[in-house]
Amino acid sequence: MERVKVIIVDDHKLVTDCISLFLSGAESIEVIGVAHSGQEALDLLKTLKPDVMLLDISMPNMSGIETTAAIKKNFSDIKILILSMHSDYNNISDAIDVGADGYVPKDVSSEELVEAIVTVNKGKNYFHTTISEEIVKNYASKKKKSSVDIPELTKRELEVLQLFAEGLNNSEIANKLYLSVRTVESHKNHILQKTNMKNSVELIKFAIKNKIIDI
Repeated sequence: MERVKVIIVDDHKLVTDCISLFLSGAESIEVIGVAHSGQEALDLLKTLKPDVMLLDISMPNMSGIETTAAIKKNFSDIKILILSMHSDYNNISDAIDVGADGYVPKDVSSEELVEAIVTVNKGKNYFHTTISEEIVKNYASKKKKSSVDIPELTKRELEVLQLFAEGLNNSEIANKLYLSVRTVESHKNHILQKTNMKNSVELIKFAIKNKIIDI
């Protein structure tokens, strides 16, 4: 199995040392570099080709948001996973706006961190439950009436969408609805196609705004 090549970016050496040590023991991941600033991360990309970059937001001189924007502008194929102590909507929204592929808090479990890295490497978005809840909570408070044509979803698709918006991941949805994880993923892909949404965040916003689901 080809391992996911990762660069870790955080201004605290203790953090990068700990994460690097753990990820080095994961069979599916290979840590190929460590940086302690946004500029250092960009310099590493002159010689290294990671699949995923694990980025902190709060860094001096160049924030994780600015670093993400610079990476996505010049290396659009690299996936960005934000790992931050900040779980407020403004930081989450800013990260998504500049192209971040996922966002997890720093208190995430080691197992979920690996899952998040592998997921974004596959071209999918990954947002920890608390991040999804923050997105839903903030957007729900701003929902307005819309004249957009609402696509017709099946009962099962509506169930999957509702649970996903509530913060459940694919495995949890599969267990709750007695489905396989692959079936849940298939339903979510169909929903994205029907709604013409690009990613999970847009989908949740669309569903809330148009009252397709109840939060």
